[in-house]
Amino acid sequence: MKKQERSGVKKMEVSESDGSIIEHWKNEYGSVTSYSFMVYSPMTIKDNAIINEGLTVTLMQEGYENCRYVQIMEDVDKEAAEMYNLSRGWSIQWVFPGELENELAMIIVRTIEEGLQFLKLHYQFLGSMGGESNV
Repeated sequence: MKKQERSGVKKMEVSESDGSIIEHWKNEYGSVTSYSFMVYSPMTIKDNAIINEGLTVTLMQEGYENCRYVQIMEDVDKEAAEMYNLSRGWSIQWVFPGELENELAMIIVRTIEEGLQFLKLHYQFLGSMGGESNV
């Protein structure tokens, strides 16, 4: 991922490979499904790795060993927070190929929330887009 600064927003852009993966998934599966969170606490690279490793292991244990995802992060600074009526922090999306069944969606959201709670990070689940959105 590359960092870019534009009009006060420090944005973590989707890398070229992540962007092509998402585009490939849209072509192959017809859509992608994303789960969006705001994290209001300082979050380290290690924290992020713990959450992603926990998500991967949980998906494997639940029988979804072929479930793939990419992550998109955006730093919401003061200017962006004012514009979107949010608090400062990180906007984080986990993006999966296709439409996901409700059971899988609940596992994903629950696992990410458990990781954020374990790390004592203040967060808010913003919702899901694409696919089945009644999580």
